[in-house]
Amino acid sequence: MFPLARHSRLAVLTAHRVIPASFLAIVSTALGTASAIVLIPDHVNSQKALVASALVMSLALLAAPLAALLHEPRLILRGEYLLTLAPIYWLLLDLLQGIYSMDTVEAVQIRQAFLAIGLFVVMVWIGAIRRPWRIPSTLLSSARQEFSPNGYFGLAVVSFAIGMLTFAIPCNFNIAEMVYYVGQELWAAPWARGQLGGWDAFLDHLQYFGYLLPLLTVVASTHYGWRNLRTIACVVMSFVMTMFLAQSGSRRVVGVVVGMALILWVLTHERFRAKHILQTCAVVLLLLLTLQVMLEYRNIGLASIVGIGTAAAEMREEKKRFLENEQLRVDDNFYRLCQIIQFIPKSYPFVYHKYFLYVLIRPIPRVFWPEKPVDAGFDLPSALGAEGVSYSYSVIGELYMSLGFLGVALGGWFYGRVSAMARGLLTGSSTMAALVMYSVLVMALFSGMRSILELVLVSYVVLAWIGVSKLFKRIVTLRA
Repeated sequence: MFPLARHSRLAVLTAHRVIPASFLAIVSTALGTASAIVLIPDHVNSQKALVASALVMSLALLAAPLAALLHEPRLILRGEYLLTLAPIYWLLLDLLQGIYSMDTVEAVQIRQAFLAIGLFVVMVWIGAIRRPWRIPSTLLSSARQEFSPNGYFGLAVVSFAIGMLTFAIPCNFNIAEMVYYVGQELWAAPWARGQLGGWDAFLDHLQYFGYLLPLLTVVASTHYGWRNLRTIACVVMSFVMTMFLAQSGSRRVVGVVVGMALILWVLTHERFRAKHILQTCAVVLLLLLTLQVMLEYRNIGLASIVGIGTAAAEMREEKKRFLENEQLRVDDNFYRLCQIIQFIPKSYPFVYHKYFLYVLIRPIPRVFWPEKPVDAGFDLPSALGAEGVSYSYSVIGELYMSLGFLGVALGGWFYGRVSAMARGLLTGSSTMAALVMYSVLVMALFSGMRSILELVLVSYVVLAWIGVSKLFKRIVTLRA
């Protein structure tokens, strides 16, 4: 244990002066938004039409995080800084590369989309300034729990055992069958299911225990070092779990799992040196490349990478195009956001509370509620006449769909309040458990820029941590 060092690490995130940083972020975001809107051309059909606007907006959003980075690199791991960077990745990165054109939308919708992004970020900072909400006692008590080094290793073993049940039960615990399906395309595995699940929906929740493994691997390395057999065992369990999670083709899941561990790894260093910054950047670049590989291979399976035969060779050759294009595709979230603005409220009404209800009731298994809503009251693919597809349009699109720009403002404020609450978790506790929970929460905020649903689902990892820690404590007590 290193209580004094840990206190100083937490002070990096909790003692920072919020108001000056907020002023810089709000001013730069407002100026960047206005400049981006001015630079939007009248004709937006070409792929490169919005590069200048996206670049100006991105530089404006980078101002506050870069200032924090120069002052203390780990400051950008505060929720409000990650939420300021998130729109660059989720909404603007494809625009910066000119990957797609805006064929069916007009300049007016694009201007409103940039305005919505700026409004959301400004409200995040306004929400983060305020005193944090009171943390629920269950979260606080779990954050104050501390375990011995062997205890954390035991937590890793228990988490692995529970998490692997998601994949073992559908295969009747046939290990050879499980390994085979890891390399197949996303819908081929027995554990895959459609949107409307039955009793198998319960198994999906078990995978959140597996999300904890990379985090616990970092904890093990802190106590034992990376060459210790226990740490190596955690690395192996983390790799196995990540491969099974990656089989679904969900890039955001792998990004979240690795991102949480990377945040915790950064926070475990008493002094964050230049070599640590370079190592962090290398991991981020490797992660982005991995996510791109997943995008290209998820419809044919990762086994085709090492497969033999003419068919496998042709597929590998076809999928090499992402290296030739030198582009990192995220998603067409900005384009879909513009389409949402185009349809609502001109052709479709605001959905108001329906989306939030849809998110809140998601944990209820459909076997208990067969008539549970399947959408939020508006379905973009249906409005566009597309079938058998799903589109994401970021949390900003979901908030606009609910209540227009007022919804965007309220949603940004809420995300800022959650960021402040996560920071308050470190103020109330200095344990490694608190760092684990903080890493999960801020990564939930970053991934929650893609969708409110992602914020909720990643937050389940906190519940998994509470559950497995209580279970482990119970096991230890019974054995004593």
